[in-house]
Amino acid sequence: MKRSMLTILASSALLLGGLAFAPAVSAVDLTPAQLTEGGFPKKPNTTSWGGTASISAHRAPQWQDVIITGKAPDVTQPGQVLTMQRYIPQDAQGDGTFRDLAISTTVAADRSFALHFQIGLPGSYGYRVGYLTDSFSPEFVGFQFQFTTTGSGAPAPGTGSATAIDLTPRQLARAGFTRDPNITGWGGTASLSSSRVQPGQTVTITGTAPRFAKPGQRLELRKFVATDRRGSGHFDPTGVRTKVRKDGSFRLTFTPEQDGTTGYTLGYGTNVEWVGVEFQVTVR
Repeated sequence: MKRSMLTILASSALLLGGLAFAPAVSAVDLTPAQLTEGGFPKKPNTTSWGGTASISAHRAPQWQDVIITGKAPDVTQPGQVLTMQRYIPQDAQGDGTFRDLAISTTVAADRSFALHFQIGLPGSYGYRVGYLTDSFSPEFVGFQFQFTTTGSGAPAPGTGSATAIDLTPRQLARAGFTRDPNITGWGGTASLSSSRVQPGQTVTITGTAPRFAKPGQRLELRKFVATDRRGSGHFDPTGVRTKVRKDGSFRLTFTPEQDGTTGYTLGYGTNVEWVGVEFQVTVR
């Protein structure tokens, strides 16, 4: 009998950590219709979640910014980390595993959450966001959805074609670009010398990199270019870089080039995903 993707959640829960992606041997491509039939609809499937979830887009170009927001169920404690994983199907009958994407967010005091991600791998895939319960037999608590990334795999981040728009500081904060660096999903620490400077003044961001970032890892500063009021957009390179030091710390100083409030990310690409810290700077 055909099993749904929801059925395999518990059976694959112990296979999450460090799973290698080997599509040439075991993975198969599923159509959007097959993903929907298997429990990965375009609109997040919250049937087994017990909370709410909505996504800003279910189809976007490579590296475009996408946001998932919602509320965790009553059983979820504030501070709980939610992680995002990609479903790797092995056949069209519902067999498969999940791969951790190193993308996460934290449940707030009111149980709300906002997860900000970019995808570089082209194609339609199933994803899930949630966490494993802390018990003798861990169970996955979360929701599923499908997302389609368009592109060839060759273009670099920052090639979005939509018209850029200006966002207010509040709108940028809702998109994850806060005055105090947003370290959700970063796995390290970060602090900013100032989020508001005069023209020509420099800004310094310091902190510690995630434990899986090796000394010498290059960190790049990119500028967020918004394409709608909800916080979607893409990143343009600034040419400003630094490296992780031997003790795991980092320090980067730059001069904002434009007036107004701008969102930035400092981080690096791992596989086809971006791991970084986000913040905003106002030049007046």
